[in-house]
Amino acid sequence: MRLSDYGKQFEDWMVKVFYNYGLFIAKHQRWFLITPLVVTLISIYGLFFLQINLDLYRLFVPTDAPVRLEFERTKDFNRLPLGDLNLIPKRNRRDDCTDASCYFPDVEMERLRRDLEAMEDEAHFNVPFGNVSNSARSRRDVNKNKEKKADERKLVPAKNDILRFYVVHKNFDNLLQSKYLGALFQYTQEMMKVTNEYNEEVWGLEDFCTKDPGASTCNNNLNLWIKHADVLFKDGKIKANPNLQLSYPVLYLFNRPKDIGNVIYGVDVKGEKNEIQGARVLTIHWFVNYPATADNNAAYYAFRQKLNEYWEGIAENSDLQFIPHNDKAMDDEMLEIIKTTVPFAFPATILLTIFVLLANYSSDKAKSKPIEMCLGVWCVIFALIITFGVFFFCGAKFNPVTSTMPFLVLAVGVDDDFLMVAAWRECDRRLSPATRLALVMGDAGASITVTSFTNFFCFFLGWMMCSTPAVADFCLITAVGVFFDYLMQITFFAALLKYSGDKEETGGLATCCYKKTDGDDDDIEVQRGEPSEAAKEKEEHINYQHHEKTEDLPYMHKFFRDTFAPIVMKKWVRIGSLALFPIYTALALYGCSILRVDISPVKYIRDNSPIQTFVALADKYIWADNVMPTFHIMTPPDLRDEGARAKLNELVFRLEHTNYSIGRVSTNLWVWQYQQYLNDFPNINYTTDFYDRKNMRDFFSQLDYSQYRDKVKILDNVTNGEPCISAFSFQTSFYGLDSWDKRQSELFLWRDILKEYPEFDMFLSGIFSPFLIDQRHTIAPSSMQTIGSALAMMALISFFFLPDAQSVFLMTWSLLSISMGVCGGLALLGSDLDSVSMGCIVMAIGLAVDYSVHICYRYHRSEYSTTQEKVSDTLASVGWPITQAVCSTLVGLAVTIFVPAYLVRVFFQTVYLVNLIGIFHALVWLPQLISALDPCERVPLRDRHEISKQIPLQLH
Repeated sequence: MRLSDYGKQFEDWMVKVFYNYGLFIAKHQRWFLITPLVVTLISIYGLFFLQINLDLYRLFVPTDAPVRLEFERTKDFNRLPLGDLNLIPKRNRRDDCTDASCYFPDVEMERLRRDLEAMEDEAHFNVPFGNVSNSARSRRDVNKNKEKKADERKLVPAKNDILRFYVVHKNFDNLLQSKYLGALFQYTQEMMKVTNEYNEEVWGLEDFCTKDPGASTCNNNLNLWIKHADVLFKDGKIKANPNLQLSYPVLYLFNRPKDIGNVIYGVDVKGEKNEIQGARVLTIHWFVNYPATADNNAAYYAFRQKLNEYWEGIAENSDLQFIPHNDKAMDDEMLEIIKTTVPFAFPATILLTIFVLLANYSSDKAKSKPIEMCLGVWCVIFALIITFGVFFFCGAKFNPVTSTMPFLVLAVGVDDDFLMVAAWRECDRRLSPATRLALVMGDAGASITVTSFTNFFCFFLGWMMCSTPAVADFCLITAVGVFFDYLMQITFFAALLKYSGDKEETGGLATCCYKKTDGDDDDIEVQRGEPSEAAKEKEEHINYQHHEKTEDLPYMHKFFRDTFAPIVMKKWVRIGSLALFPIYTALALYGCSILRVDISPVKYIRDNSPIQTFVALADKYIWADNVMPTFHIMTPPDLRDEGARAKLNELVFRLEHTNYSIGRVSTNLWVWQYQQYLNDFPNINYTTDFYDRKNMRDFFSQLDYSQYRDKVKILDNVTNGEPCISAFSFQTSFYGLDSWDKRQSELFLWRDILKEYPEFDMFLSGIFSPFLIDQRHTIAPSSMQTIGSALAMMALISFFFLPDAQSVFLMTWSLLSISMGVCGGLALLGSDLDSVSMGCIVMAIGLAVDYSVHICYRYHRSEYSTTQEKVSDTLASVGWPITQAVCSTLVGLAVTIFVPAYLVRVFFQTVYLVNLIGIFHALVWLPQLISALDPCERVPLRDRHEISKQIPLQLH
């Protein structure tokens, strides 16, 4: 059997199935109207399970990105027990051991030690010495109250955040001057007194800040350095101090390091020691920790806004500018994008409803379908309710990217309604509504099945292949939305057409909008006539494969058949469009050639967001001047061995001597400080005393070295003196990374260096860059793979549904051409290749399929013998529905241009490009090309007349 024969049989089978399905709907229309409504009502329950995912890491980090492994291993490192250096496991007693340490500890001495510690605790509570019973009761009461409060706090998860404000001069002058520093510290003191009234309660910093153990008020210790810096930079000069090396990003006080890289940026340094001369960005901050109840969160956000107003007031009366930022700022911004975008769905629905009302209203009551199309819009809304209800009930989370999905399904979902209504209008009105519905499903059902299936599969393929979770979620929920919309169209809307058809002669569902005249009943009789036995027999034996159309076609159908199609087929129009296509191709290819990978935080925030200022500042200074990754060693070497220490030093040396490394002055490695500490004791033997817990405990208890304690994980079950470190971390700083290309290159270099030391089992973490850089590295190959696969699979699916080789070729050509135009158009409009645009391009492929399939499918089904007639027949059937579909999409999505966010703007640009380019392909280039390649034009004229069915064109 030839492929064309198989295609013909498959098409005829689909038409037969949908014809019989239409008859079944007509017979049980009540159930097809009620059941979708019941399912929709049930699905509303699922909406109450709404959860929102605002985690940038979980949304936009590719699933195969190295940073994901680094992030998980960082959590493993943090879960490792810190260890108790006060617990000193004794060495096993040996027969040949005579040293006192070989014996087990004296029990009585151990009890005495505990009693002495208890007495010290009594003194701490200011209880008279010897009043042990009273002190014990007092301590029990205090501990009980603490435990009670702790239990109460455990019932509610804590919110941890940082109130942070970046300070810059309005002219970006040096801030390390006394005239700025003294005033700035005073501002921080005054800020701590700021209060805000919320819900008739007064809230202050004490309600949210992290307090020291036992303290009831906040302190300003984190910003105390500003007061000391005021003294150091008095009179614009650095006060000489032999005990202070003011280097960046680590200063040395009494030869002990202090990290200042996270409080000052845009630093001017000089000399080999990077001595600080000035800075353009300073940081003031407070830690936040409070029970995260709904009321507390709302009060915290209101208080934070009050602080912003406080600093804005300071900025108005000074030369300083204060830029707010906190660790959850990006999460809040993601939420703001959702809050900004989703409300636009309401005006989009209103605009779409108005459009379908105007586009389907007619003075001819029998042809007018405005209410039916309005309910078609509600069909899409029902499908959206079911989709979100099912997804939320199953635990799926909403995110900023999926916030554009309702607009897409809403605008595209009504396309099938236009086709079904157009097919209804083409049917002979003398037929019964049940037969007309069956013919509509036979004509339009197969076509919308093809387009819905290709759309579903395209988005489903995007979900399977896209490595960016946010885009994958968008593809999946859109695929399911398209599926439920398809089900609503072939159930609820199909039954609606039958119900409307029963009242068609009086205006259908819009009967009340038309004034009844005396001649209406006569007109109905004329149109319907008495159903004679011959008419009934004709309906029973109707040729549903190629049935006759009504002679009274709507005006727009006649326009596309009698006016538009002949113009498109004129020779001079063909020549003009042929000349236009190379120009279009050249522009599209040029746009594709300038499409560059550019991923930055600005893509994920609103255009008018206050974070924009922070991102610009961070890109120029914060992420450029002091990038301090944390390097974790999960399998530490035996540091008693000189060779192992040399190997570790070699690794650190290589990291310190990359192109953008600050060098040794910026390295924060506890081993070096510990060695320096041990060297102060001449009797220390590295071989036996390096891992002595008393030495390590004394080292980490020093105020200057306590900062290293949480970076070293101790094993409690290891014999004292033996290697007891399970893992540790260190830091070194880099500067001059003022572009994402430099950050990407440097990050990959760090990873390559770590790979050369597999015995240490190392990884890095703790910087913002990998979240973006790994995307930059994978987005191009991932996009090519996803887009290429989507194009290939769409061609394969069309081969299945349109087995005619010529139709498959033309649909694939149209798909490639439209996709190329969309990619090039996005680049020319200023968009870049990123996770957002990649998802939009996949969406464009799914949308581009629709127009091509409708034209190819209808042209292939045409019974006419000449290309001119086939094109006219095709455009008469689908030309006006395609135009309505494109216009409805453009109207429905017009409101999204007012959403000031990059990801919504790219979505808007993509939909408009694919619709404008797609309609030109569907109505001009594709008919011209398909007619030029049609083999029927190569049949001799005398034979063509013989095989022609001679079907009058006006019958369509």
